[in-house]
Amino acid sequence: MQEALYTISNGLYVLSSTAGGKFCGSLVDAVSQISVLPNLIMVSCMNTSRTKECIEQSGEFAISVLPQNTDPYIVANFGFQSSRDIDKWANVPYELKEGLPYIPTALAKIRAKVIDKLTYPNNTVFIAEVENAFDVRAGEPLTYKHYRDELKEECLKSFANRNAPKPEKPSFKQWTCTLCGYVYDGDIPFEELPDDWRCPLCGVGKDLFELR
Repeated sequence: MQEALYTISNGLYVLSSTAGGKFCGSLVDAVSQISVLPNLIMVSCMNTSRTKECIEQSGEFAISVLPQNTDPYIVANFGFQSSRDIDKWANVPYELKEGLPYIPTALAKIRAKVIDKLTYPNNTVFIAEVENAFDVRAGEPLTYKHYRDELKEECLKSFANRNAPKPEKPSFKQWTCTLCGYVYDGDIPFEELPDDWRCPLCGVGKDLFELR
């Protein structure tokens, strides 16, 4: 059954909203226009989604229509993690229009006001009236099929690379003079220096050096 449903042409979009002074966002594919007069669209969100909660609180949302050449990390950023755990918009360039964030490279940007919703066990469908649409540009829209066939592996790699823990800087202990602070950095290992070797700054012997 799922393979049959995959044949339905769906685009990929960044859905954004705001609540409590903070932006949220998620990657969605279930977006459709359902009426012309008035211009109505519907969007479906998982019930566990933070973006869904923000839409319920604010009563509005924005859609960035992604182009086919979208940076894979944008897809990964909004699709592979939750706005409950991270500020996704801090990870990518964005622009504000009428108080909501959009992806700058989007083929179109749409703002809509919720007029109704349908709640199901796993999803909530918002029906909304389009209030504004702007910055329409030429290009091929990113579809879910293109993502599955061409982009998925790139998105996974991009997400792994950007979110890999940063290696800790190695901390090297060095032989340091306890009297003047001189740090030995000679080519001969400190332990192999002759017993009568002296600190070149203050003249004390090796016995007053310690590893720090």
